[in-house]
Amino acid sequence: MSIWTSDTPRRVRVAACLAATVFLSACMGDAGGFGFLGGGEDRTKAVRELPLYRGAVVVRAPEGYCVDAVNVTRRPAATVVPLATCSSLTGEGYSPVEPALMTVSILPRREGAEQPSADDLAASLAPAEVTAVEDGDGVALVRVADGGQTRLPDGDPRYWRGAMEVNGHLVGLAVYGRRDSDLSGRSGRRLILDLAEALREASMKPARAQVASSETGDE
Repeated sequence: MSIWTSDTPRRVRVAACLAATVFLSACMGDAGGFGFLGGGEDRTKAVRELPLYRGAVVVRAPEGYCVDAVNVTRRPAATVVPLATCSSLTGEGYSPVEPALMTVSILPRREGAEQPSADDLAASLAPAEVTAVEDGDGVALVRVADGGQTRLPDGDPRYWRGAMEVNGHLVGLAVYGRRDSDLSGRSGRRLILDLAEALREASMKPARAQVASSETGDE
């Protein structure tokens, strides 16, 4: 029996879970979840971090960015959290960082959850063209050739996706930038790695607290 054949059930499960994070994030965008991009009345509820699943997963924004607490989507299947520059969310001040939209999609805790590979992540995005794959330190990264323009006004088609396991939760990451910005290249790779590092650092906790993770996504 080949390694691929013996590993097929695991790959199918992982691909299905990763596809769920991609699908739910896309549905949120299609439903107008990123309301801050067009301006709105609730432009002050920006926070640096947001605990979810009873603190098992804490979404912490990279430096210069904030969590859009108004447009967080909580569903039984997953929780999707958008992030952007703090100035774009509050309408105040000057942003020292490049404008970007990030999303973090968290699935409920599952026993035996494993760190996905970049190949797993690329497979879950099929038939989209993936132009780069990378297995980093605790995070899988891919660069996707098309689709970013549907998530951000005047967005670059190229964008980055990531996947990681945090305290038994499968977490999907995405970074979108303006057309022709370097967020589709090196800067985007750096930003998604910063996001992953901030999230993992904020989510470190005793093992007994991990078991108490909620299945609903409530704080």
